[in-house]
Amino acid sequence: MQRLSKETKRTFRAETETVSLSKFFDWPRRVPKDKWWQDLASEIQGYPTDRQHPWGIPFEMAQNSGLRVIMVSESKQAVTIPLNSLATHLCFLHSWNQIPTTIQRENPREGLVVAEYELTYSDATHHVQQVRARFEVAMVESPGPPWLAMPFNMWQGIDPVRYPSEMRWGEAQPGLRNASAIPLLYAMPNPYPGKLISSLTLRGKEESPLLIAGLTLYRGSAHPLRHLPRRNYRVKMPGEPCKVKEVQIDLGGIARIERTSGPRGRHWLDSPYIGTSQAGLESPYVSTSQAEEPARGGEDLIEAFGAEDATLSVTVEGKKKPMRFSLGEAFYKRRSHSGKVCLEVLDRQRQWMQVKVIDTSTGKPTPVRIHFSGSRGQYLAPYGHHSQINTNWFEDYGADVRVGGRNYAYVPGEFTTDFPVGEIYAEIYKGFEYEPIRTKVTIRPGDKILELKINRWKDLRTQGWVTADTHVHFISPQTAWLEAQAEGINVVNLLASQWGRLFTNVGDYTGRVGLVGDDTIVYVGTENRNHMLGHMSMLGTKGLPVYPMCSGGPSESWVGDPDFLTMAEWALENRRKGGVVIRPHYPYCGHTEDPLPILKGLVDALEIHNLRGEDFPIQEWYRYLNCGYRVAVAGGTDKMGAYTALGWLRTYAKLDPKFPFSYENWAKAVRAGRTISTNGPLMDLTVEGFGIGNTIALPKTGGSLEVMAIAESFWPLGKMEIVYDGQVVACQETSGGAKRLKIEEKIRATRSGWIAARCCGSSGHPGSYVAAHTSPVYIKCGQTRAFDGPAAQHMLSLVEGGIEYLETLATVFDESSRKRMVKLFNEARKELKGRLVVEAHDAYHSSQASYHMGGHE
Repeated sequence: MQRLSKETKRTFRAETETVSLSKFFDWPRRVPKDKWWQDLASEIQGYPTDRQHPWGIPFEMAQNSGLRVIMVSESKQAVTIPLNSLATHLCFLHSWNQIPTTIQRENPREGLVVAEYELTYSDATHHVQQVRARFEVAMVESPGPPWLAMPFNMWQGIDPVRYPSEMRWGEAQPGLRNASAIPLLYAMPNPYPGKLISSLTLRGKEESPLLIAGLTLYRGSAHPLRHLPRRNYRVKMPGEPCKVKEVQIDLGGIARIERTSGPRGRHWLDSPYIGTSQAGLESPYVSTSQAEEPARGGEDLIEAFGAEDATLSVTVEGKKKPMRFSLGEAFYKRRSHSGKVCLEVLDRQRQWMQVKVIDTSTGKPTPVRIHFSGSRGQYLAPYGHHSQINTNWFEDYGADVRVGGRNYAYVPGEFTTDFPVGEIYAEIYKGFEYEPIRTKVTIRPGDKILELKINRWKDLRTQGWVTADTHVHFISPQTAWLEAQAEGINVVNLLASQWGRLFTNVGDYTGRVGLVGDDTIVYVGTENRNHMLGHMSMLGTKGLPVYPMCSGGPSESWVGDPDFLTMAEWALENRRKGGVVIRPHYPYCGHTEDPLPILKGLVDALEIHNLRGEDFPIQEWYRYLNCGYRVAVAGGTDKMGAYTALGWLRTYAKLDPKFPFSYENWAKAVRAGRTISTNGPLMDLTVEGFGIGNTIALPKTGGSLEVMAIAESFWPLGKMEIVYDGQVVACQETSGGAKRLKIEEKIRATRSGWIAARCCGSSGHPGSYVAAHTSPVYIKCGQTRAFDGPAAQHMLSLVEGGIEYLETLATVFDESSRKRMVKLFNEARKELKGRLVVEAHDAYHSSQASYHMGGHE
């Protein structure tokens, strides 16, 4: 017959009996005029009144006025209180207040007996409990909380994202709320719980007074202030998964309620959502109907802590009456029943382990983005990471991210954490060239090391390609470096900027390469912004930054800030400082001045989030290419919160094989236009053997060109297209999705222009959002130049709108600044007007309508 453990035999329940001390209260009364005594009386008047429940234990405290406490000291007579009851613990609300002249800072006396609590039993026996300084009460000479007493209010868990309105954001991030610390709560163990207690005598032993504000008799199986460790609990009930409407606990607290996506199992391991990040949902510039991974049997888990005798009251959706469970019973016996429903503890046994994530291509540990969950779908955050990730704007303060409805932690290749014993599930991700995996592992008691593996399926780095995120905000350079390592990013451009009165990352700017290590570089630049003219990213700026970062007033700069520099002037200054110029989240945010810097050749690349081809941003880019203005494409996330994974949209740039990887050589590749923008697929394009960014010279009459394009992806692709001057001239499409698409096609080029390739994901698959676009290979037919009349007309409209804004509504630094900026706009207007007049006959993209000429023909 199996022997029951001590915990199995124990009955987990508690009874309390409040004792009214009102007729024994004797202070404040005849308070000395000395300031210390007056302050003490004022403090006592601030004590809570009437019925209170510190740490879930009920007390009858004083009424709103009059005497509040019992005072005992060596000069006052002892106070005896009749009880005639049983108790395992006597719970006191008390405080020892040291008279200033008695404090001996040079000679701390921890353990000094300041009072005695004497129990007299019905059999005439006695027990004296000493009340000692720093043990049962606090003391001045020994800073820190007492060892055997608790502050009046227990810490309360709060939601750090949807926190109480009276709290500040920073105050809420610990997820805790505490209030008054006095009086202290002390639970005195009764050595003879089976004996009837006749009376309690309170006796002071020092000049400084001990104040007693409340007394409650406790009868339970364990110490009422000693809590079980925080654990997740599941309400298991017949039928549908539990959705919690309300939950309360008497002798403890609720840390939070986690709504899971459902239990793990084979369906989760084999899900097509592996590695998907729902990129479209993470960007304010992209719209998509793609939903996050759907919940399957999702339920609410209760994360609770409390005493062994605590009772958990749970009301579920669809039910009116709460169900009550024993926390201690659930913790020690695995479950506690309430009729046909039970409360189960999850992950009760935990142990510390070392985790290694091995790159099978090198055999070495490698940083990754990782998700751990328990069998019921509960997120298991690695130690040092957030179990509830704050995805609000500008509230990203850790190496965590939430994408695709899943929480992830950015971790180095080796780390330590505590894991529950039993089955755990993991998803591991490391950028586009590694196969994301989901796996189940079993943690056995005593295990010290967990080793996981991730496989590289493509290695473009060995072919000279370097990855970059051109647009990251707010996080620290070191965190950016770790996240880049985990996401397979080689270059992170962390951008300082301004939002009204808020300046970010300015202290991280150095004017030189920042963190460098393990094939990863972090460089801090600036994003310069104007609400009307547009935004411009200053990457790789050497020396002093290009200031002002923002101008023109809200929402980019502060109220009353004048327009001072155009985007073109920002770009020119960054060029002079050796930097790379990127037009971020093109063409949004302003969309007024874009023609100026592009026409002057000051923009190296356009950061485009919509890559499918039919979207406005791509078509807007094509308009400039169709007019012969060279500008590459780039990918950057504009990461401003933990709702965005660093590098979900990235730039691949091909370095000159004759030179090593450095920030400067990466910058040269971008300036040369050897780039691809992608949120998943890997692409390459050659035209007559020439790679991306090159120019092919043909006779004026053109010629035939051999075009080859390849697209590969872990997520299935649905289509790849070859685009010549904005028109699709070759396409490969598959209804079932393919991991690799290839086009080899002869294309007849009849005019100067450009050729690029683009691809997108397979419809119906969770990864259908993926897309990529190459920068062009340029075609030069004789001495002719590409031209598109309607496109030039559109650019002219933007320029003229900018002129009217500057001359009408703009707040300017001074009149000379206005004239200087308008002059630059007039230069662009002159060029566009001239081209519309001179090159109209070659406008092969134009309609038959006459061109807009700003009122002049």
